[in-house]
Amino acid sequence: MQVEIRLFAVFRERAGRDTLSLELADGATVADALAAAGREPGLGEILGRMPVRAALNREYVDSDAAISEGDELALIPPVSGGATALPRARITEDPLSVADVAAAVGRPGAGATVVFCGTTREVERLEYEAYGEMAEQRIAAILDDCIAAHGLEAAAAEHRVGAVPLGEPSVVVAVSAAHRAEAFAGARQAIDRIKAEVPIWKQEVEGDERRWAEGAPPPELTHLDAAGNARMVDVSAKPETERRARAEATVRMKPATAAAVARGDAPKGDVLGTARLAGIAAAKRTDELIPLAHPLALDFVDVEGRIDPEAGLVALSAEAGTTARTGVEMEAMTACAVAALTVYDMVKALERGVTIEAIELVTKSGGQSGDWSRG
Repeated sequence: MQVEIRLFAVFRERAGRDTLSLELADGATVADALAAAGREPGLGEILGRMPVRAALNREYVDSDAAISEGDELALIPPVSGGATALPRARITEDPLSVADVAAAVGRPGAGATVVFCGTTREVERLEYEAYGEMAEQRIAAILDDCIAAHGLEAAAAEHRVGAVPLGEPSVVVAVSAAHRAEAFAGARQAIDRIKAEVPIWKQEVEGDERRWAEGAPPPELTHLDAAGNARMVDVSAKPETERRARAEATVRMKPATAAAVARGDAPKGDVLGTARLAGIAAAKRTDELIPLAHPLALDFVDVEGRIDPEAGLVALSAEAGTTARTGVEMEAMTACAVAALTVYDMVKALERGVTIEAIELVTKSGGQSGDWSRG
């Protein structure tokens, strides 16, 4: 069968064209197509040393995915990154308007709007290239996820392609929500995922010099096997290293309820003390609560709480540590989640409308991926 393969960025540049037409056997897989592409002039060396993923009909797939006549296959080099209306996602060659993107997320229920604007800096211009159709679909899917995860009112993102001169926006993301915590968290998740997952590449241009910006390979879901079934990741080959993680959660309530917690007047007693014990106990049983989490022997776990009566907030922080082959992010986040639920249980007699907000990982260290911080 005849298969057309689309090439982008450095792959297109090395091949000297944007498509390959290859003759493959019926029942061929993505791996077969990659092997055939590697025999084409200009592509063998770079496909051998650079991480590459394949998109089949605009969805990332594994190398054992079967190709059929008429499918659209694209080779994706590392991408450069650096009750709601449908999200607005657009790839365009036109200059971006921050005001227009912000206006697109205006809603009557929005008490907070957060806008991120990424601009060209330090070089004469950036030149962006995108797998446009897939990029728009991927951005829309990311925005959908952010809306659902953070309860956003609306979300929008636009990315410019072609030449973007110094000081001009290349990407604008805007989200709106009832409260600022959800808006900030939603905007950060959206831009972080757009930079990591969307097939967009950039060249830095200064005079006659051009350089492709380094990127990261599109992420793979390690908890899925080749058939898409859930599995526990095999970590037996990883070395044991010291791991640490810290997570935070916010519980929002009326100032009067928070004041009662601070005074120790809650109907069930010591709110923060009980939440602390519940969080510690939950962290030790994370593998029983999260189906694919590995059982870990924790070196330590602690939960702390802080009350702001005027703002009506209880801020919770959990930290966990171990020496193991896998991290303790889920243990820290489970501790925060159960501690927050315990706060709700302890104060529900005073107020049923208490809200748990923004359970999130703040820092992690150790392991092959190294240190990470939300910033």
